Amino acid sequence: MRQLSLKGRTYPTDLNPGGTAFGGWVMAKMDKAASIAVDDIIKSPAVTVTVSRINFLKPIHNGDIFTIYTEITAIGTSSITIYVSVEVKNVETNEQYEVTSAEFKFVAINAEGKPVNVRSVLRDQIDEDTQALL
Repeated sequence: MRQLSLKGRTYPTDLNPGGTAFGGWVMAKMDKAASIAVDDIIKSPAVTVTVSRINFLKPIHNGDIFTIYTEITAIGTSSITIYVSVEVKNVETNEQYEVTSAEFKFVAINAEGKPVNVRSVLRDQIDEDTQALL
């Protein structure tokens, strides 16, 4: 199930010399949103292990309001895969459109940093769509 995980505004300090948001800044926001989605379903720390299929479709400009949506797409033995999509609302035109998307994979870990079985750290309440991935 697609869910809203993070929302914010782009400021001048987020921009590159060309006047658009740094790609790394956008990726950091996406990683944060994905980590929130992971926290919603497990009660264990988790770390990002891969980012794939990242597509920068359109630039993000100063003042744009970004909304990041996430969806859990796969659950492995110790991993969780999340599809992350960033949409922007242009402050001048009020138009909303997708600017980037990617797939993030996290691994659940214990206090020593070793992978743990996702099923052993699931929260009591998870949505039906996520439950179906188990």
